[in-house]
Amino acid sequence: MFIATSKRLLAAGLILLSLASCSDKERDGATRLVSEADAAIENRNFAGAITLLDTLNARYPAQTELRRKALRLRAQAMEGIAIDSIQAADAALASSTISREEWDAKFRHVDSSVGLEGYFIPKGAAEKVMTATGIQPRVSEKGFFYIVANVQGKTIGLNAIEFVDGATSISSSEISPVRVIKVEGSESASFNPEEIEGVGEWLTEHPGTSKLVLKGSKGSVNVKVDDKMRTQLADCYSYSKALQAQRLASLHREKYERMLATARDQLANLPQTEEEGK
Repeated sequence: MFIATSKRLLAAGLILLSLASCSDKERDGATRLVSEADAAIENRNFAGAITLLDTLNARYPAQTELRRKALRLRAQAMEGIAIDSIQAADAALASSTISREEWDAKFRHVDSSVGLEGYFIPKGAAEKVMTATGIQPRVSEKGFFYIVANVQGKTIGLNAIEFVDGATSISSSEISPVRVIKVEGSESASFNPEEIEGVGEWLTEHPGTSKLVLKGSKGSVNVKVDDKMRTQLADCYSYSKALQAQRLASLHREKYERMLATARDQLANLPQTEEEGK
Protein backbone atom coordinates (compact mmCIF):
# COMPACT_ATOMS: atom_id res chain seq x y z
CA MET A 1 0.00 0.00 0.00
CA PHE A 2 2.81 2.38 0.94
CA ILE A 3 4.67 1.63 -2.31
CA ALA A 4 1.54 2.20 -4.44
CA THR A 5 0.82 5.49 -2.69
CA SER A 6 4.41 6.62 -3.17
CA LYS A 7 4.24 5.84 -6.87
CA ARG A 8 1.05 7.88 -7.25
CA LEU A 9 2.60 10.81 -5.42
CA LEU A 10 5.72 10.58 -7.54
CA ALA A 11 3.64 10.50 -10.75
CA ALA A 12 1.63 13.52 -9.61
CA GLY A 13 4.82 15.37 -8.79
CA LEU A 14 6.29 14.62 -12.20
CA ILE A 15 3.12 15.87 -13.89
CA LEU A 16 3.21 19.11 -11.91
CA LEU A 17 6.89 19.52 -12.70
CA SER A 18 6.20 18.92 -16.38
CA LEU A 19 3.36 21.44 -16.39
CA ALA A 20 5.57 23.99 -14.65
CA SER A 21 8.31 23.36 -17.20
CA CYS A 22 5.85 23.85 -20.10
CA SER A 23 4.53 27.00 -18.48
CA ASP A 24 8.08 28.36 -18.14
CA LYS A 25 8.82 27.60 -21.78
CA GLU A 26 5.63 29.33 -22.90
CA ARG A 27 6.40 32.35 -20.75
CA ASP A 28 9.93 32.50 -22.13
CA GLY A 29 8.66 32.21 -25.70
CA ALA A 30 6.05 34.90 -25.16
CA THR A 31 8.59 37.19 -23.49
CA ARG A 32 10.95 36.74 -26.43
CA LEU A 33 8.23 37.74 -28.92
CA VAL A 34 7.39 40.84 -26.88
CA SER A 35 11.08 41.83 -26.79
CA GLU A 36 11.40 41.29 -30.55
CA ALA A 37 8.30 43.39 -31.19
CA ASP A 38 9.70 46.16 -28.99
CA ALA A 39 12.98 46.08 -30.95
CA ALA A 40 11.10 46.14 -34.25
CA ILE A 41 9.31 49.31 -33.18
CA GLU A 42 12.62 50.89 -32.16
CA ASN A 43 13.87 50.13 -35.70
CA ARG A 44 10.65 51.56 -37.23
CA ASN A 45 9.65 48.14 -38.53
CA PHE A 46 6.07 48.67 -37.45
CA ALA A 47 4.51 46.05 -39.73
CA GLY A 48 7.01 43.48 -38.45
CA ALA A 49 6.06 44.36 -34.88
CA ILE A 50 2.37 43.79 -35.64
CA THR A 51 3.22 40.37 -37.11
CA LEU A 52 5.17 39.41 -33.98
CA LEU A 53 2.32 40.52 -31.72
CA ASP A 54 -0.18 38.54 -33.81
CA THR A 55 2.07 35.49 -33.37
CA LEU A 56 2.15 36.13 -29.62
CA ASN A 57 -1.66 36.07 -29.42
CA ALA A 58 -2.01 32.99 -31.60
CA ARG A 59 0.82 30.94 -30.12
CA TYR A 60 0.51 31.80 -26.43
CA PRO A 61 -3.16 32.50 -25.64
CA ALA A 62 -2.64 31.52 -21.98
CA GLN A 63 -0.03 34.23 -21.41
CA THR A 64 -2.67 36.84 -20.68
CA GLU A 65 -0.43 39.12 -18.61
CA LEU A 66 2.21 39.42 -21.32
CA ARG A 67 -0.45 39.82 -23.99
CA ARG A 68 -2.03 42.61 -21.94
CA LYS A 69 1.33 44.37 -21.66
CA ALA A 70 1.81 43.98 -25.41
CA LEU A 71 -1.31 46.07 -26.11
CA ARG A 72 0.78 49.23 -25.69
CA LEU A 73 3.31 47.93 -28.22
CA ARG A 74 0.53 47.23 -30.71
CA ALA A 75 -0.83 50.75 -30.29
CA GLN A 76 2.67 52.18 -30.77
CA ALA A 77 3.13 50.12 -33.93
CA MET A 78 -0.23 51.30 -35.27
CA GLU A 79 0.75 54.88 -34.50
CA GLY A 80 4.02 54.45 -36.41
CA ILE A 81 2.30 52.88 -39.43
CA ALA A 82 -0.27 55.69 -39.47
CA ILE A 83 2.35 58.47 -39.30
CA ASP A 84 4.46 56.94 -42.09
CA SER A 85 1.38 56.34 -44.23
CA ILE A 86 0.10 59.89 -43.75
CA GLN A 87 3.44 61.23 -44.93
CA ALA A 88 3.30 59.01 -48.02
CA ALA A 89 -0.31 60.03 -48.67
CA ASP A 90 0.63 63.71 -48.36
CA ALA A 91 3.32 63.28 -51.02
CA ALA A 92 0.92 61.41 -53.32
CA LEU A 93 -1.80 63.99 -52.73
CA ALA A 94 0.53 66.88 -53.56
CA SER A 95 1.72 65.18 -56.76
CA SER A 96 -1.77 64.19 -57.91
CA THR A 97 -3.14 67.66 -57.13
CA ILE A 98 -0.52 69.27 -59.37
CA SER A 99 -1.36 66.81 -62.15
CA ARG A 100 -5.08 67.33 -61.74
CA GLU A 101 -4.71 71.14 -61.85
CA GLU A 102 -2.70 70.88 -65.07
CA TRP A 103 -5.49 68.86 -66.66
CA ASP A 104 -8.19 71.16 -65.26
CA ALA A 105 -6.92 73.89 -67.57
CA LYS A 106 -7.54 71.69 -70.61
CA PHE A 107 -11.15 70.76 -69.80
CA ARG A 108 -14.47 72.46 -69.33
CA HIS A 109 -17.56 71.41 -67.42
CA VAL A 110 -20.86 70.77 -69.18
CA ASP A 111 -24.09 70.99 -67.21
CA SER A 112 -26.34 68.07 -68.09
CA SER A 113 -30.12 67.77 -68.08
CA VAL A 114 -32.09 68.35 -64.90
CA GLY A 115 -31.50 65.54 -62.44
CA LEU A 116 -28.48 64.18 -64.31
CA GLU A 117 -24.81 64.55 -63.48
CA GLY A 118 -22.73 66.97 -65.47
CA TYR A 119 -19.45 66.00 -67.07
CA PHE A 120 -16.11 67.27 -68.38
CA ILE A 121 -14.94 67.33 -72.00
CA PRO A 122 -11.76 68.67 -73.62
CA LYS A 123 -11.98 72.35 -74.51
CA GLY A 124 -11.70 71.51 -78.19
CA ALA A 125 -14.70 69.18 -78.16
CA ALA A 126 -18.19 70.23 -79.24
CA GLU A 127 -20.46 70.92 -76.29
CA LYS A 128 -23.76 70.24 -78.05
CA VAL A 129 -25.47 66.88 -77.97
CA MET A 130 -24.01 64.65 -80.66
CA THR A 131 -25.66 65.08 -84.06
CA ALA A 132 -23.40 62.84 -86.18
CA THR A 133 -22.34 59.21 -86.17
CA GLY A 134 -19.40 58.80 -83.81
CA ILE A 135 -18.39 59.00 -80.17
CA GLN A 136 -17.60 61.56 -77.51
CA PRO A 137 -15.24 60.67 -74.65
CA ARG A 138 -16.14 62.25 -71.32
CA VAL A 139 -15.10 62.40 -67.68
CA SER A 140 -17.82 62.26 -65.05
CA GLU A 141 -17.97 64.68 -62.12
CA LYS A 142 -16.73 61.82 -59.94
CA GLY A 143 -13.69 61.44 -62.17
CA PHE A 144 -14.59 58.39 -64.26
CA PHE A 145 -13.81 57.98 -67.97
CA TYR A 146 -16.77 56.98 -70.13
CA ILE A 147 -17.86 57.19 -73.77
CA VAL A 148 -21.08 58.30 -75.46
CA ALA A 149 -21.78 56.77 -78.87
CA ASN A 150 -24.24 57.91 -81.51
CA VAL A 151 -25.54 56.39 -84.74
CA GLN A 152 -27.25 59.07 -86.80
CA GLY A 153 -30.18 58.29 -89.10
CA LYS A 154 -29.83 54.52 -88.81
CA THR A 155 -31.05 51.76 -86.51
CA ILE A 156 -28.52 49.01 -85.82
CA GLY A 157 -29.55 47.94 -82.33
CA LEU A 158 -26.48 49.67 -80.86
CA ASN A 159 -25.03 47.61 -78.04
CA ALA A 160 -21.20 47.88 -78.12
CA ILE A 161 -18.22 49.82 -79.43
CA GLU A 162 -14.93 48.44 -80.71
CA PHE A 163 -11.57 50.10 -81.37
CA VAL A 164 -9.31 48.59 -84.03
CA ASP A 165 -5.57 48.97 -84.59
CA GLY A 166 -4.45 46.75 -87.43
CA ALA A 167 -5.04 43.14 -86.47
CA THR A 168 -5.77 43.90 -82.81
CA SER A 169 -8.88 45.35 -81.23
CA ILE A 170 -10.74 45.89 -77.97
CA SER A 171 -14.49 45.97 -77.42
CA SER A 172 -16.75 47.28 -74.71
CA SER A 173 -19.19 45.04 -72.92
CA GLU A 174 -22.60 44.76 -74.56
CA ILE A 175 -25.30 46.94 -73.05
CA SER A 176 -29.01 46.26 -72.67
CA PRO A 177 -31.39 47.63 -75.36
CA VAL A 178 -33.17 49.64 -72.64
CA ARG A 179 -30.01 51.73 -72.30
CA VAL A 180 -30.24 52.95 -75.89
CA ILE A 181 -31.98 56.26 -76.58
CA LYS A 182 -33.82 56.35 -79.91
CA VAL A 183 -34.79 59.65 -81.49
CA GLU A 184 -36.02 60.06 -85.08
CA GLY A 185 -34.26 56.98 -86.38
CA SER A 186 -31.02 57.64 -84.52
CA GLU A 187 -29.52 55.76 -81.58
CA SER A 188 -27.25 56.90 -78.78
CA ALA A 189 -25.96 55.32 -75.57
CA SER A 190 -23.46 55.88 -72.79
CA PHE A 191 -20.87 53.21 -72.11
CA ASN A 192 -20.02 53.34 -68.42
CA PRO A 193 -16.55 52.84 -66.90
CA GLU A 194 -17.33 49.20 -66.10
CA GLU A 195 -18.35 48.56 -69.70
CA ILE A 196 -15.19 50.08 -71.20
CA GLU A 197 -12.83 48.68 -68.57
CA GLY A 198 -9.37 48.33 -70.11
CA VAL A 199 -10.19 50.50 -73.13
CA GLY A 200 -8.26 53.51 -71.84
CA GLU A 201 -5.12 51.46 -71.21
CA TRP A 202 -5.46 49.77 -74.60
CA LEU A 203 -5.76 53.10 -76.43
CA THR A 204 -2.66 54.34 -74.61
CA GLU A 205 -0.75 51.29 -75.81
CA HIS A 206 -2.14 51.64 -79.37
CA PRO A 207 -1.66 55.29 -80.37
CA GLY A 208 -2.17 54.34 -84.01
CA THR A 209 -5.79 53.25 -83.54
CA SER A 210 -7.57 54.31 -86.72
CA LYS A 211 -10.98 52.63 -86.72
CA LEU A 212 -14.03 52.59 -84.50
CA VAL A 213 -16.85 50.10 -84.96
CA LEU A 214 -20.29 50.88 -83.60
CA LYS A 215 -21.73 47.41 -83.17
CA GLY A 216 -25.37 46.40 -82.95
CA SER A 217 -27.70 43.43 -83.02
CA LYS A 218 -28.80 44.39 -86.56
CA GLY A 219 -25.52 45.52 -88.04
CA SER A 220 -22.51 47.76 -87.52
CA VAL A 221 -21.06 51.08 -88.65
CA ASN A 222 -17.37 51.86 -89.18
CA VAL A 223 -16.04 55.27 -88.18
CA LYS A 224 -12.58 56.69 -88.83
CA VAL A 225 -10.64 57.70 -85.71
CA ASP A 226 -8.65 60.82 -86.59
CA ASP A 227 -5.87 62.58 -84.70
CA LYS A 228 -8.30 64.90 -82.93
CA MET A 229 -10.41 62.02 -81.62
CA ARG A 230 -7.33 60.05 -80.55
CA THR A 231 -6.13 63.07 -78.60
CA GLN A 232 -9.51 63.58 -76.95
CA LEU A 233 -9.72 59.92 -75.94
CA ALA A 234 -6.20 59.98 -74.49
CA ASP A 235 -6.78 63.28 -72.68
CA CYS A 236 -10.06 62.14 -71.11
CA TYR A 237 -8.45 58.94 -69.89
CA SER A 238 -5.45 60.84 -68.48
CA TYR A 239 -7.66 63.42 -66.78
CA SER A 240 -9.71 60.63 -65.24
CA LYS A 241 -6.56 58.97 -63.90
CA ALA A 242 -5.40 62.26 -62.38
CA LEU A 243 -8.76 62.78 -60.67
CA GLN A 244 -8.83 59.22 -59.36
CA ALA A 245 -5.25 59.44 -58.09
CA GLN A 246 -6.10 62.59 -56.14
CA ARG A 247 -9.27 61.02 -54.75
CA LEU A 248 -7.44 57.82 -53.74
CA ALA A 249 -4.64 59.76 -52.01
CA SER A 250 -7.22 61.80 -50.10
CA LEU A 251 -9.07 58.64 -49.01
CA HIS A 252 -5.81 57.03 -47.88
CA ARG A 253 -4.94 60.08 -45.82
CA GLU A 254 -8.36 60.08 -44.15
CA LYS A 255 -8.04 56.35 -43.42
CA TYR A 256 -4.67 56.73 -41.69
CA GLU A 257 -5.74 59.85 -39.82
CA ARG A 258 -8.50 57.74 -38.26
CA MET A 259 -5.99 54.99 -37.54
CA LEU A 260 -3.64 57.49 -35.87
CA ALA A 261 -6.45 58.89 -33.73
CA THR A 262 -7.44 55.37 -32.65
CA ALA A 263 -3.87 54.42 -31.77
CA ARG A 264 -3.29 57.57 -29.73
CA ASP A 265 -6.61 57.14 -27.96
CA GLN A 266 -5.58 53.61 -26.99
CA LEU A 267 -2.18 54.81 -25.77
CA ALA A 268 -3.84 57.50 -23.68
CA ASN A 269 -6.24 55.04 -22.04
CA LEU A 270 -3.98 52.04 -21.49
CA PRO A 271 -2.59 51.69 -17.95
CA GLN A 272 1.06 52.62 -17.58
CA THR A 273 3.66 49.95 -17.05
CA GLU A 274 5.85 50.04 -13.94
CA GLU A 275 8.76 51.41 -16.00
CA GLU A 276 6.63 54.25 -17.43
CA GLY A 277 5.26 55.13 -14.01
CA LYS A 278 8.70 55.69 -12.53
